[in-house]
Amino acid sequence: MTFWVSQFAKDKAIEDAKFFSGFLSQLMTYTCSKQSVLSSKISPCCALPVPFQGECVINSENDDEPDLPSLPLSRFTEDRFVCAQFSNKPDDFLQEFLYEYSRRHSELALPVILRVDTVYQNLLAKCCKLENPLECYSHGQEMFQRVVRESRERVKHHCDLHEKLGDAKFHDWLIILYTKKTPQLSAQELVMFTKNMAAAATKCCPLRDEQQFACMEDSAKLILGGLCRRHEAEPINAGVGHCCDASYAFRKPCFDDLQVNGTYISPPLSCDQVINLKENLCKAQEEEFQTEKQKLLSNLVKQKPYATEMQFQSMIADFAHLVEKCCQAETSEMCFREEVSLSPCYSLSMLRIY
Repeated sequence: MTFWVSQFAKDKAIEDAKFFSGFLSQLMTYTCSKQSVLSSKISPCCALPVPFQGECVINSENDDEPDLPSLPLSRFTEDRFVCAQFSNKPDDFLQEFLYEYSRRHSELALPVILRVDTVYQNLLAKCCKLENPLECYSHGQEMFQRVVRESRERVKHHCDLHEKLGDAKFHDWLIILYTKKTPQLSAQELVMFTKNMAAAATKCCPLRDEQQFACMEDSAKLILGGLCRRHEAEPINAGVGHCCDASYAFRKPCFDDLQVNGTYISPPLSCDQVINLKENLCKAQEEEFQTEKQKLLSNLVKQKPYATEMQFQSMIADFAHLVEKCCQAETSEMCFREEVSLSPCYSLSMLRIY
């Protein structure tokens, strides 16, 4: 089955929806015919109508880890005939590695396993050109462990920050972070994109270590996939393009490491475009108010990407204080108008840094 799926990915465009649908139907027929051998967790999925089986199987629990012999993975890094096998049938050999590594590490998310697979492929491409390749690729196990460790540390950092800041402030932090990376997106797009990332942290971070790690990686895979589809439809910037195109396996680390987009020059915005002080803010539900506040935050970051996080938090606090003050006034609309007349930018200290 590994060979079958691999050949499909290589030979056919998954974007071909009609072809993909037919392939998935064949794959589910095969999987469900072998469910007693493949997994004890997919029986409920196989009872569903065919169109719903694929998503159900993808979202089902991992099967219990099989009782595997200890021998195996070492032969990919300690056998002196590795390069001969790799040179003879590279695709078959790498598929076998991917299969053996995956079934021994069912706790890992797909992107992490693919990172290990990519590292191994690059390692062999380099080592098999040397006089003593075994000395070179014998460090493979250490490299695999480092990939997993670094991926886990990235997730832990995000979850530690989520715990420290809480849901709302963590979302604000994401808006600041991703507005700097992708300022070409509209404030509304940035709020919605980071809302999905914040929701993933809320769902995944309370889980125990291994589940937290896999949950965050799998969520990032889907969320960043959406961002890359947006880039494909309407290019965002070169950095995003590089992360989307360079390596699917390393897409998340690439976005994590993406810096401030230095080529972006924000067009001058009128105060009305930066912040919209209207009486209807007083009637807004909490979620609506948070969205307006976060759109303001995104617009401010676009104007001043190198301002400190503390400055941005101070700006948002000023905004919230002003809205609270005017909404408690006898005539809210009059209060907002007075703020407008006091200065071109509503007397908010947040806009004095401009």
